[in-house]
This record gives sequence, C-alpha cells and structure tokens, in this order.
Amino acid sequence: MSSNPLSEALGPDFQTVFDVLANEQCRTMLKNLDRPKTASELASTCDLPRSTVYRKLEQMVDAGLLVKHEDGSSETRYTIDFDEVVVRRGRNALELNVVPKRRSASEQLSELWSGVTAQTKSD
Repeated sequence: MSSNPLSEALGPDFQTVFDVLANEQCRTMLKNLDRPKTASELASTCDLPRSTVYRKLEQMVDAGLLVKHEDGSSETRYTIDFDEVVVRRGRNALELNVVPKRRSASEQLSELWSGVTAQTKSD
C-alpha cells in the first residue's frame, strides 16, 4: 500500500517510475527481493544504511513497484508487485506501463483481507 491513497487508483506516473529504476540503490534492492523481506533484511543484504532503505522502499511503493505488507507483526515486509515495465514511444511522448504481477483470486482476496485487518487494527 502506498502512502498516497490515490496512487493505486491513478497509477504511477512516468517520471516517478523512471527515477526509481534509474537509481542504482533501488535496482540493487529490487534484485535482492527474491522473497518478501523487511527493511532490515534489505539493509543487511544490500549493504545500505537503514534510513536509505526505508526512503527507497517508500519511493518504490509510490511508484507501484512494491507492495508493503503490514500484518500486525513487528516489521513490515515488502514484495515486488510487477512482472515487467514497458516503455513505448507514443505520438508525442514516451509512455510507460507497469504490468502488475499476476495473482490468483485467492491471493487477491488474501491481500484485500490483510489490508482490511491492518486498517481496523490501526483505527
């Protein structure tokens, strides 16, 4: 879930996704997200300061590239939320499409329920 409640409805803009993918630290973190990981795990694996990791994770969530899983445990886990990023030349500009990760109906329902549960716990 993004810190911006409208980001999922509007989708990421070209510049936001491009900036994230152009950043070497973000690419390193994406390469190391072979399974759900916490910020602490990524900081250790990628040899980056934890403050940098948290900032980059939020940027990637806002860009629609990662999903933040808050299940009430002590640390949030992050997973990759795309299969591919496609850049095409349109009529007057470059167009960008983040192709979301394919999920089964049960996975989608589970994510929805986790979000509802996390939201009700925080209220």
